Amino acid sequence: MAPRRDTALELWGKELARAREEAGLSQATLAKDAYLSPSLIGMWETGKRTPKLEDLARCEERLGTKGRLAWSLKNWVPREVAHEWLDKWIQIEEQATQLLSFQPSLVPGLLQTERYAQTVLSTEGEVAARLARQKILDDENPPILVALLDESVLHRKVGDAAIMYEQLMHLGELARRSHIRIHILPLAADACAKINGPFVIASFDGGNEVLYLDNAVTGEVVEDKEALAKIHRMWELLRSDALHKDESIKLILKVAEEWKS
Repeated sequence: MAPRRDTALELWGKELARAREEAGLSQATLAKDAYLSPSLIGMWETGKRTPKLEDLARCEERLGTKGRLAWSLKNWVPREVAHEWLDKWIQIEEQATQLLSFQPSLVPGLLQTERYAQTVLSTEGEVAARLARQKILDDENPPILVALLDESVLHRKVGDAAIMYEQLMHLGELARRSHIRIHILPLAADACAKINGPFVIASFDGGNEVLYLDNAVTGEVVEDKEALAKIHRMWELLRSDALHKDESIKLILKVAEEWKS
């Protein structure tokens, strides 16, 4: 099992603790000077609570950090990381032995290049969090990742042509790894029309599974067996219509060259 990685909020909390220690203050002293409780400072430093900006401003005045901590809170900690569902899903990703992913509109986050991610996400903090999540694919015992992508993903312009060329070449390289399978669902396939949005099925040693449903606003972690069975049926329909691994790689590289030209 891969070791748990710090969330963006936990990393920010360590920065707060470092600033406090450099100022020579204890949690109790900083809390007293900022009219807060020591326990609240402790929860900030361990990433268990997100500070209100007005409370953080009083702390920064005492620490002499001149707004640096507020800036890093805004830019390091993506809005999505604050949602409980994403924190839970990150832990699920890290512990899963297999991930079955379907994406009808964009390259899956685990397979995105930095510049592609910068185009689709709102802040550098979100980009950093996404790139950090990708490290599971480089672990000593990485999960098996099977990604089904609608062919339109290859043709949909995200950023500019250079970004698309780089992204598709990256997909081609990843698809050659032994633990990664990327299959393209042709535009003519019927199954994709029956699917409403992206999803990922995470499997674990012992047979347990968890489902992640994504949408434009938030996401949902689902453990209901009936919902999992339904998504599994959809997955099998999609997989049966998808191109073979080698055919998919050829198509990915062919479209990449079209973006290059």
